[in-house]
Amino acid sequence: MTSPTIEPSAFAATLPHHAVSASVLVTDEDGRILMLHQARPYPGHPAWWQPPAGLADPGETPIATALREVTEETGLHPTTPLRPLAVDYRCAAGGWPPVIDFAFAADPMPARHPVRLSAEHEAFAWRTFEEWLPFLQPEQSAWFVSLWQAHLRGATVVLVDGRDTAAPMPPALRSGG
Repeated sequence: MTSPTIEPSAFAATLPHHAVSASVLVTDEDGRILMLHQARPYPGHPAWWQPPAGLADPGETPIATALREVTEETGLHPTTPLRPLAVDYRCAAGGWPPVIDFAFAADPMPARHPVRLSAEHEAFAWRTFEEWLPFLQPEQSAWFVSLWQAHLRGATVVLVDGRDTAAPMPPALRSGG
C-alpha cells in the first residue's frame, strides 16, 4: 500500500509561521555598548533600550537584516563581517508568532564615532555592560547577559526565550515547581 502524496505547496501551507529578526551588538574601542531607546514601543512591550535590531523583510537573510538594521538605525557601516553571537527561539506570546532572533557582533567602532538615529529611536547611549543592567526590562536581562558572555568568549550560544540552553536549569524548574 502506498501513502498518499501531498504537493509541496500544500505541505508548506501546513507548516508553522515564524518571524525572523536580527540584532547587532555594537561596541566601541573603550568596551562600551551602543543601545538605542525606542521612540514607540512594540505592541505589548514598553519602549526600551535595545541594540540595533529589527524584523527581516520577506526573503531577507538574517545577516542582511542585521546589516540593514544597524545602518538604518545608527548610520554605522560595519566594515568587517559580523560574527554570530546567538540564535534565540522565542515562543509565541502576547499575540506574537514565534520569533527566531539572530544576534551578531560587529567589530569595535572608534570611540565617539557619530551615530545618526532613525525615526524609530529617540535616543542612544554608549555604556559599559554593567552600566546597562539597570536600564533593561526584566525580560531582556538574561538575553543581554547571554549575548555579552558569548561576545567575551568569542562563542555562539543557542537561547530559548532569551535563556541559554546550555546553562543549568534553576532548582525550582528541575523539581517541577
